[in-house]
Amino acid sequence: MTQLNRRNILQAFGALTATTAMPKLAFAQAANMPDWHIGWQNSVRRQLQTESVKLVSGALPSDLAGTFYRNGPAIHERGGVRMTHWFDGDGMVQAFRMGGGEVSHIGRPVETALYKQNEKAGRFTVGGFGTTVKDAYPMTGPDSANAANTSVLPVGDELWALWEGGSAYRMNPETLETYGPKVWTDKLHGMPFSAHPKIDRKGHIWNFGQSVDMRALILYKLNPKGELLEAKLIRDVPPGMIHDFCITDRQLIFVANSFRAVRNGHNYLSQFEYQKDAPQRVIVLDMDDLDNRQDYDLSPGFQFHFGNAYQEDSGDIRFTLCKTDGAEFVSHSAKSLMRGELPDHGPTTLSEVVLKAGGAASIAPITETLASHDFPQFNPAFGGKAARYLYTVGKSEANRPGETAILRHDLKTHELQSYDYGADCLVEEHLFIPSTASDFEDGGYLIGTSLDYKAKVTRLNVLRADKVANGPIAVFELPYALPLGFHGAWKSA
Repeated sequence: MTQLNRRNILQAFGALTATTAMPKLAFAQAANMPDWHIGWQNSVRRQLQTESVKLVSGALPSDLAGTFYRNGPAIHERGGVRMTHWFDGDGMVQAFRMGGGEVSHIGRPVETALYKQNEKAGRFTVGGFGTTVKDAYPMTGPDSANAANTSVLPVGDELWALWEGGSAYRMNPETLETYGPKVWTDKLHGMPFSAHPKIDRKGHIWNFGQSVDMRALILYKLNPKGELLEAKLIRDVPPGMIHDFCITDRQLIFVANSFRAVRNGHNYLSQFEYQKDAPQRVIVLDMDDLDNRQDYDLSPGFQFHFGNAYQEDSGDIRFTLCKTDGAEFVSHSAKSLMRGELPDHGPTTLSEVVLKAGGAASIAPITETLASHDFPQFNPAFGGKAARYLYTVGKSEANRPGETAILRHDLKTHELQSYDYGADCLVEEHLFIPSTASDFEDGGYLIGTSLDYKAKVTRLNVLRADKVANGPIAVFELPYALPLGFHGAWKSA
C-alpha cells in the first residue's frame, strides 16, 4: 500500500493542472439551447427547499417512510464559462423525505474544498474528469479536483457524497451540511474511493479506488459503521476505466474494460482510448481470502454499471451489466450534451456474463428491446442470489437525449414490463425499496425522479415493483427543475 501513495495518484491526475483554454459560453446563450438542455444547466439556486412537495396523483404507501437521496453535478457554469464535460460540475445532493403520505425536499451543494475555492474565486479553478481549465490552480492531491458529484451512501449517522477519484465527503443526513472528507488513516487520506460501494450479506461495505497509472486497485472493507477493517492493494489490473463492480455471496468481481489509459493527456479522460481488439479482464476475488484470485478474458466492450451477480452450484458465476461496443458516450456524447448538441453513440444492451468454473468467459445480450438500458437495480435482499427481476431505464426518443421509460425484466420468462413517462421527460435511476409487508422478490417499490423539460419541473415517482406497466402509484412535483444527476440511495426512517 505504501507504494500507492498520494504522489502516485497525483501523477495520474496531474494533467488537470494543464493550461489549455476552456471554451467560453455566455450565460445569454443558454436561452437559445434546446428545451431538453435544462437538465444540463445550473441549479436554479444553491439552496433548495420545499416543505411540502405537491402531490399530483395517487398516494404514498403507508409502509414507505424514509429519505431518498440523489447526487449529481449541478453547477456547470461560473463567470460566463461552462464546464465542457457532464461529469465535471460541482456536486449537489437532493433529499426527499417521505412518510405519513407527504414528501419534503431540500437540495444543498457538497461544500468540498474545490467548491469553496471555486465560489471564492467566482470561477472554475481546477479542471476535472474531462474538462481543462485555463489558469488552473496547482493541485496538491486528487481531492483538489474532487467534485463529490456521483453518488451517496448513508453510513451510521452520516451521509457520504461520493466521486470517482478521491475522498468520500461526509455530510449531515438531515441538513446536508458538509463536514469534510472521510479520513481513516494518514496514508489513505485523499486516496480514490469510488462511487458504487457494495454491502455484503454480513453488512460489510466494500469499495475500491483505481490507479490506472499504477495498474492497481485499492480495495476497502468497512464495517457497517464505516470503520476501516482492511485496505489492500490489488496489482496487475489493466488500465481500463472501472466505474462499478458487483458481488456474489462470496466474491468481488471487477471488469477492466477495453477503454484503456494509453497516453498522457491534458485531462484525465484524454488519457483513454477505446481499443476494439483488447479483451476485457475480469478479476474475481474471494471475500474471505483476497489473495485468492481468478482472472478471465472477456470479449471487448465497455460498461459503466452492473446488476446482480451470483454463483451456481456448479461453480459458474453469472452477472448482468449494461454493455456498449465502444466508449462514445463518455468520450464524446457527454461533451455534446453540454453544448446542447444531440449525442451520437451506440445502444447500451442489457447483457449477461457467464464465468465458467474452468476459466472460460462469455457474454450475451438478454434483450435489445427498448434499448438503451442503464442504471440496473434489483431487490437488495436478493443480492448475490439467482434473482429473477432486474429493473433498468430504457427507450430512447429521436431528436433528444436520454431515456423515457422504466423497465422490469423477468430474467426467467423474459417478460418485459415498461412504463413510459412521455417524450418530454428524461427518466433517471429508480431504486428498489423492499416493502416491509412482503417477502416476495418483487414485493416493493421503485422510487425515482423524472425531468419534464417542457413544464420545467422535476417529479418524484413511486411505482409498485411487481406492476411497473401500471405506472406510478404516487407522483409528487417540485416547483422547479433539478439538474440531471447520476445515483442515489435510500435510508429508512
